[in-house]
Amino acid sequence: MASLPKDHPLHAKVTRKNAGKIKRHKAPINNLLAVYRYGTKQFKKIPTMGRDPSLKGKLPFKTQIAANREESIRGAAEASEEVTIFTDGSAMNGKVGAAATLTRPGNPPRTLHLHLGSEKEHTIHKAELVGILLAMQLISTEKHRSTSFAIAVDNQAAIQAFHLDLRSPGHHLAKEILRIANHLLKHRNRNNYSLTIRWTVGHEGIAGNEAADEEAKKVAQGHSSDKPLLPLYLRKQMLINSSAVKRAHHDMIKGKWVSKWKDSERGKKARSLDPSSPSKKFLNAISHPELSRDAASRVAQFRLNHAPVNQYLKRIGKADYTRCPACGADVETIEHLLLICPNYAYERWALAQQANKLNKSLSMKTLLGTPELIIPLAKFIDASGRFKQNLATPSQTNNS
Repeated sequence: MASLPKDHPLHAKVTRKNAGKIKRHKAPINNLLAVYRYGTKQFKKIPTMGRDPSLKGKLPFKTQIAANREESIRGAAEASEEVTIFTDGSAMNGKVGAAATLTRPGNPPRTLHLHLGSEKEHTIHKAELVGILLAMQLISTEKHRSTSFAIAVDNQAAIQAFHLDLRSPGHHLAKEILRIANHLLKHRNRNNYSLTIRWTVGHEGIAGNEAADEEAKKVAQGHSSDKPLLPLYLRKQMLINSSAVKRAHHDMIKGKWVSKWKDSERGKKARSLDPSSPSKKFLNAISHPELSRDAASRVAQFRLNHAPVNQYLKRIGKADYTRCPACGADVETIEHLLLICPNYAYERWALAQQANKLNKSLSMKTLLGTPELIIPLAKFIDASGRFKQNLATPSQTNNS
């Protein structure tokens, strides 16, 4: 909402003074403004209308994106342009920066740097576009202007942005790049001048690309070129990117959740089985195509000590007794079902064989904390028939 232009109906409400400090009769919009502690003037506005549809696809330069890394490396080696500018955006220690290095055979390289600010306010995508804008400035100030230029970018999304309607956060930089490129094309000798923006894969030993990456890392630490050397568009303070702010807020909320989860009873139980919890490792394990949704859900219930065995069902008032319906033991727990109950000995034998192949003994930690045993465990639960509807609990028997 902070990115809305003046002609949007909500702009006046969002930018109203103290809109996030109302104490009584708060509307949802007031709560949102109170959560994000930024002034709305700090954000770049997204235009109501996109680029002229008739200009879509008509660029003042060529764009090249190779089909794979090998073709990109080969294309960089076979490039025929006289001047190449390598650009890169980088985030390091919570800070974001961009750099562009112009290389011409027989001449020392020229480099421009710009430190954007905090990673909580700026994105790598934005930094990549800033790098291209710095490259345009290097081309504009190059003495021998009417020649062939290539801008090497290691980010495909930054190149693809020029083919979009330019209404997303950060695309104002793409508009400025197009403006400068059109100006250069108009005032150069078209017979000699050409510009290509090419995807050049990073970290593959391409000298100029590696150098630009090192320069961008230096910039992320706070170094910027003198303002008179920068494009006019970049000499003022960079406005905040709304996508970066939302991502930072999401990361903050996720961090609080992880902290609370680790301190919770179920979180401690999960970490005793898998020290990496909470992580995507378990989610990836239960997302196996051989597992149905019911089977994956059941395994997750066992792992979180939330399975519908009679000990748990009695505690929440869904069963009259805690005893095992299969063998009559006094208390049916998850451990009893998986490791002890004699009625499931045959089904458990197949599960033990799978554990032996992994050189592990059959235990709760092995069964619930080993990703390779997720599918065998699901098969054991299904083969036991314990949670099929035809196996009645004590309460169901009494009600009938």
